Amino acid sequence: MAKRIVLEDRIIRKNKIPVLIHSKEWKTLFSENMSKTMKKKVQELEEKVEEEKQAFIQIKSLKKQKKQLMDKIIQLSDDVNSNKKGSNINSLELTKQQILNSNEKIDELQYKLETLPKEIEQLNLELLKETIHLAYSDIKEGTDKNTVLTDEIAELREKLHTKWEEKIYWEKRTETMYSYLHSTLGHEETNKLDKSFLVE
Repeated sequence: MAKRIVLEDRIIRKNKIPVLIHSKEWKTLFSENMSKTMKKKVQELEEKVEEEKQAFIQIKSLKKQKKQLMDKIIQLSDDVNSNKKGSNINSLELTKQQILNSNEKIDELQYKLETLPKEIEQLNLELLKETIHLAYSDIKEGTDKNTVLTDEIAELREKLHTKWEEKIYWEKRTETMYSYLHSTLGHEETNKLDKSFLVE
């Protein structure tokens, strides 16, 4: 059973933790190694972040559109009042309605932009908790592996040390034997025996 992670309130804001899916370091460490729960949280977070981005774009577009409608109202009002163009009354009413619709949509989007950051922060916190679970799982596995590898390396070092000693022993013994034969039998005789014993 996974341990419950308790983090200090407002840790995201206090530690200025970015939206994890936007963090290069987080992506490098975890994007290829996510649990199912993490993948789900990442998808939810991506959707909310995209929703927030689209809300900003829509508000900007609606405000631009509203300005154009306001300019149109001034023109139509002027035509109706000053130039006595009664035919423009319908256009004036339609434009007023369009402004009301724009205001309504802007209000909806403004409300969305007030609530979305809290939802994003909450999802980011949930993803952070899942990240902590995975990180500690990796740390524990890495620590255990390091212990095993350290023991194996120590064993190999011991074996290597023994083999070196054995090699040095045989090098010295071979050299001593050869030296003995050379000094006892002489160079010429030893060369003949070399051909007989050492050449296959």
